[in-house]
Amino acid sequence: MTRTGAVPSLMAHTPEPRLAIHPVDAGRIGLNQDGLASVETEHGATVLRADLRHTQRRGEVFVPMHWTDVFASAGPIARVVAGRTDPHSGQPALKSSHARVTALQICFHGLLLRRDTAVLPRSLHWVRLPVETGHLYRLAGVDSLPEGEALTDFLHAVLPPRPGGEWLDVRDPARQVLRAAALCDGRLHAALFLAPEPSGLPQPEAFVRLLGSVIPEHARATLLAGRAAVPGDAGLRVCACFGVARDAVRHAVVTHRLDSIAAIGRHLRAGTNCGSCIPELEEILRDVRVSA
Repeated sequence: MTRTGAVPSLMAHTPEPRLAIHPVDAGRIGLNQDGLASVETEHGATVLRADLRHTQRRGEVFVPMHWTDVFASAGPIARVVAGRTDPHSGQPALKSSHARVTALQICFHGLLLRRDTAVLPRSLHWVRLPVETGHLYRLAGVDSLPEGEALTDFLHAVLPPRPGGEWLDVRDPARQVLRAAALCDGRLHAALFLAPEPSGLPQPEAFVRLLGSVIPEHARATLLAGRAAVPGDAGLRVCACFGVARDAVRHAVVTHRLDSIAAIGRHLRAGTNCGSCIPELEEILRDVRVSA
């Protein structure tokens, strides 16, 4: 998270606040990688997506402080940690707050793309990423999708129809699947995709590029089917300084048998500037060794 959150390439490096937790601790409470965790303290509560890391000290969890209500439903983590300060140094007691972590069931996952920002229902866990043509929201629902008129109300709350615009949607509430798009003057203003598993969602990069574009009649069914594929998508960036994607690092490590951070730096430049991506590069190296 940067100071303004206005640079898409930098926001892509770490797109959301996550709860770092050791895999052993996560296993005890049934929390999986990328699952939702409820974090409760004497000061408040929040919901965060889990990041299982062996580098996290057992018995402790960590959450970055940088996000706000503007970019994540979790809001500022300062709300749930102790604000007391040492009377001599002024150092806050942020890292000594006692927390209770429990796993939450995710009923559905979603992608929302909009030209403008959205005010989303409180029942949704969401993070917002600025993109060149608008905003990308990643969603998770801890309640089942409503049915009938309640589903229409939910849909219009997430994706409000525009006056004089066009509305496209396909619904299958029994399977927790929903796809919708709002067009204005024939141009894609917003799109929503919901599915019970992340694998049922399209890759967002292709649809990001379609925001604001004219969608001809013959392409609208393809749009709702989630097949607006664009070849050559870079994927999630690991190194924000040089725009190096995770897939590119993994491919280079395997293809060129890179065995160290220094070797990755010489080949891709990743990890040679600010160094914030080095833990992720080390994780990729470990994963490649394990899979080999």
